[in-house]
Amino acid sequence: MGRNKYRGGGYRPFKPGFNPKPQKVFRFKVEKILGSLYLTRPLLERMNIKAIIDSIVPERKENGQIVTTGQVAEVLVANRLHHPLPLKDIEDWAELCGIENLYGVMPGNLNDDRLGRALEDLDQYFEEIETTLALHVIKEFGLNPEEILWDTTSIYFEGDYDSSELLRFGYGERPDLKQVKLALNVEKESGIPLRADLLNGNLNDVSIVVENLKKLRAALKKEDLLFTGDKAMGAIPNCLKLHDQRIRFIAPSPAASLFEQAFDSVDGKELNRLVFPDKDGTPKFKVTERGVFIDLPDQQKKAELKGVKPFWARCLMIWSKSKAKLEKEKRDKYIRDVKERLEDIAWNKLNKRRYKDKAYAQKQVDNCFKGPKHYLRPVFEHPTVEEKDGRLELVYALNETRRTQIEKRDGLYPVVTNVYDPEYTTEELFVRTRRKYSVEQPMRHLKSKIKIRPVFLHIEERIRGLALVTFIALMAYCILEHLAKENISPKATTQQLLKEFAGIVFSEGEMLDGTSFQTVGNVKERHIQLINKLGIAVGRASCTNPFLK
Repeated sequence: MGRNKYRGGGYRPFKPGFNPKPQKVFRFKVEKILGSLYLTRPLLERMNIKAIIDSIVPERKENGQIVTTGQVAEVLVANRLHHPLPLKDIEDWAELCGIENLYGVMPGNLNDDRLGRALEDLDQYFEEIETTLALHVIKEFGLNPEEILWDTTSIYFEGDYDSSELLRFGYGERPDLKQVKLALNVEKESGIPLRADLLNGNLNDVSIVVENLKKLRAALKKEDLLFTGDKAMGAIPNCLKLHDQRIRFIAPSPAASLFEQAFDSVDGKELNRLVFPDKDGTPKFKVTERGVFIDLPDQQKKAELKGVKPFWARCLMIWSKSKAKLEKEKRDKYIRDVKERLEDIAWNKLNKRRYKDKAYAQKQVDNCFKGPKHYLRPVFEHPTVEEKDGRLELVYALNETRRTQIEKRDGLYPVVTNVYDPEYTTEELFVRTRRKYSVEQPMRHLKSKIKIRPVFLHIEERIRGLALVTFIALMAYCILEHLAKENISPKATTQQLLKEFAGIVFSEGEMLDGTSFQTVGNVKERHIQLINKLGIAVGRASCTNPFLK
């Protein structure tokens, strides 16, 4: 029945003249998958990666060096953007993907030893390369860095690494694995990272903020940079040190106790003067402002804070709908838990077995308020175990006045700044605090798209070198996304662009008369238009087939 469908009734599935065995006029000798490399090659050329690195890292021709460190780094960056692989697989990848035709580097010269030596060289000149590249990118892509967003992420390693000074158990989402910290400084408007610091995995974010920001300010030679960060930046010691170094900052602060008086001075009427609505029209954020004196008691000051003067800071008091809901739900649960535990001790355990001992019983009562429940002790009137008529009694009460006072702080959190310029209104400062997406997005790219981990290196210099390569790849990825949003569509993404170019191949063959040919296949008019719109069609990329020898 299927045959008759195609043979009978004059139905022909193919056009007239179709020949399933066409005359052979050429044969392919080589076919290589370029894919998104066709797009990223001109971008990396415009970033000037090879020339910048080779101007900094000396050649080692006396050691038989055939390819420069700049060439190796450029190829490794291309791999991170195209198909991230362990170093041992780079040579095969380069052969399969036409790296010789794209970058003029023979795959055989990308062996483990050469890649490893290149990573060690990159580590040796890490900061100089990073700074020079950032300055070039700022000029080449017309960036105007006035505000920098700061944050950290962790890179995790499987294995022991017992002798490593760099890899440590840390404070991240996987404290069971050894890690290094990567601190990123991202230009706010473009979302392009300009600097990365690789730090020991057991350093907490609080201890690394100030030095990181000082280095970037010095590298960019801009004293008036404004830094926006997270709670680590807003820790009181950092606020004091940043202000002392005349570094302008905006950051939420984790030091809630310092702001309790300011919180209690805010009423609902005042908060309702500046409201940012949610999609359903209800308030999502409410904002007001206070002046807060930033200082630490002498006993809490470490050596580096001696001589650092306290200061009056502007402090935004921000109410968040989602935070208020979460805090109420948590507190209600905590109060139920504590109440049930205290009642159990009072009615079922006190004066029995170990609970006959007053000190032991008091310790169990105190344990009810451990951890996040500690602030509820005043709500229960500081429960105590007392002795009356030879028996122990648990004395406590639920203080509704104190409970209401705490409830008034639901959803409130402080954002501290030493920016006093009149043009930075309360509203403007708040808007700036909500722009964390620009730094969080590169973090997601680093972990999901460019994939610095898992890492299989054990020599620390090579780990740091690979971190620099990955940072440059991240910079390229974010530059491409910035160009796409500016020139194609606000919703365009780098991932969409890379997929658009996935089918492009390089072919090398021979005609029947012996004439050889090279061609890039599957390049459509839309591909050329995209490259032109992105503004990366310069140099060889401005040709029809830019990657042919």
